[in-house]
Amino acid sequence: MRYEQLGRTGIKVSKIGLGTWQFGASYWGWGKEIGEEEAISIIRRALELGINFIDTAEIYGWGRSERVIGKALSRLDREEVVIATKVFPYRVTVSGVLKALRNSLRRLNTSYVDLYQIHWPSPIFPLKGAMRALERELEEGRIRAIGVSNFSLKQMEEARSYLQRHDLASDQIEYNLLKRDPERDLIPHCQREGITIIAYSPLAQGLLTGKYGPGRMPKGLQRRLNIWHLYGRIDWSVVERLKELADRKGGEPSPAQLALAWVIRDEGVDAIPGAKSLDQLRSNAKAAEIELSDEDISFLEVPE
Repeated sequence: MRYEQLGRTGIKVSKIGLGTWQFGASYWGWGKEIGEEEAISIIRRALELGINFIDTAEIYGWGRSERVIGKALSRLDREEVVIATKVFPYRVTVSGVLKALRNSLRRLNTSYVDLYQIHWPSPIFPLKGAMRALERELEEGRIRAIGVSNFSLKQMEEARSYLQRHDLASDQIEYNLLKRDPERDLIPHCQREGITIIAYSPLAQGLLTGKYGPGRMPKGLQRRLNIWHLYGRIDWSVVERLKELADRKGGEPSPAQLALAWVIRDEGVDAIPGAKSLDQLRSNAKAAEIELSDEDISFLEVPE
């Protein structure tokens, strides 16, 4: 596993983390394809594989994801794990964010969170008060770093402007071979400023695994509608290129591993793929070992 610093905090995180939206969410088959026992096994095995970065949110499974993580990490060395969670935008007031943080701490069964993030920009509440409140929480030790999620460059810089003694550590965004808009301004800016990009959906909700294609979409109307909303007309040539490159390399690494390796190819960009099985988890972890050549990268990057 490869590690790097989270922002300028000194906190070391694995280049491949573990996203946990799937724990507690019916959208991902909770209670049918995966349950609490399997989720706890995945979290503990992740740590054994060197994945020390676990990302969740209060909204994931309406708190179930955080509770599962809290159970999984009980009796383990807390200092060996970097836990990130998020507050939903309707709670981004001074009192709301403080209450949300304490509820997350209770569900996670911990006295501090390593990275606390604003999940989305709030369309209603001003950001200044919440950011100042989080800065005080950092200085009092209940969080170790402040981040944002789904913030544009302009929104991120506004959030930074409200911090008086500290800086943002990260911006968590959707980034993958089918979603490359952040490369225009946000990613280069964050790399210059020492702000980590945390890429969620690095496999485009499974589209980049090679499992799907035209006429072969994920099961479930909700998932299909969400994919259509996020990606519109899918450029399947990207998936075919992943398959072709995997074939050139003898089938190892897989298309999914190549897609993950592409996301984390540069410093300052980490990925948090989810996993619903130990096999998926092992595959994700192994992607951190892959070194893509300049030729590989050029082949995968379809000109926009």
